[in-house]
Amino acid sequence: MPSISTRCILLASLALLGACSHHAPDNEPAPGGDEAYQRLMKLAGDVESRGDRGTAATLYQRAAEQPGAGFDAWQRLGHARLESGNIQGAEAAYQKAVALEPDNPLGLLGLGTAQLRLGYPERAQPLLESAARQLPNDAQAFARLGAAEAQLGNVTAMQKAFATARRLAPNDLDARSNLALAYALNGDTGNALREITGIDRAPTAQLRHQRNALLVQVLAGAQGKPASVQLDDTSATQRQALIAEAQRIAAIGDPAERARALGMSAGR
Repeated sequence: MPSISTRCILLASLALLGACSHHAPDNEPAPGGDEAYQRLMKLAGDVESRGDRGTAATLYQRAAEQPGAGFDAWQRLGHARLESGNIQGAEAAYQKAVALEPDNPLGLLGLGTAQLRLGYPERAQPLLESAARQLPNDAQAFARLGAAEAQLGNVTAMQKAFATARRLAPNDLDARSNLALAYALNGDTGNALREITGIDRAPTAQLRHQRNALLVQVLAGAQGKPASVQLDDTSATQRQALIAEAQRIAAIGDPAERARALGMSAGR
């Protein structure tokens, strides 16, 4: 729920917006339309910076309805919705943004990410590929492209994208574990184990990183040591279930099918 301060900001901004438009004669444009847009965008950005993305999304929505609105409002609305978990709403906002600027990489990246999370990797892949091509130094763009390629079973393209993300973000645990999984799926056990070493015990490791480490150790076969992987807050029964699932995936003969079975994601 928004805090009292952010609710006050929202109510105040909507009241001010109403005041700007209420007194405009029918034959004249509402005064300060662009000013209202700028004010709403600033308020939304301030609220978003405090972590209240739900209220920020409401403000961006109002900004997008203003005469001075354009790509930026829809793109920021899409981002706020994506971060708050409203994936379908994010897709709709990004669709508007891309319609206004079809080649803008931020719009393509956002729309591709939303479609990937909605389970449409075939739609997401060309958008993310175009975004990554235009954002050659953006690790996140390549990570999301790698996830789309994985879900489509394009193992070689997946490894290439994850390798680029790893190079651009050498300390990112998602980038490391994704590349390790890509190596393992391609049968490159040595690089997979080398890449995954220590991830499960890193200070910033989350359960998804530890589970990826377990997957890599199982996929490595005789060279792997799944029993050595640290899994926080996981019972012995849950651990065995994860190992059994990893063994089921490892037994799949086709690398593309194995990649799809992993359901790899882009992390954040």
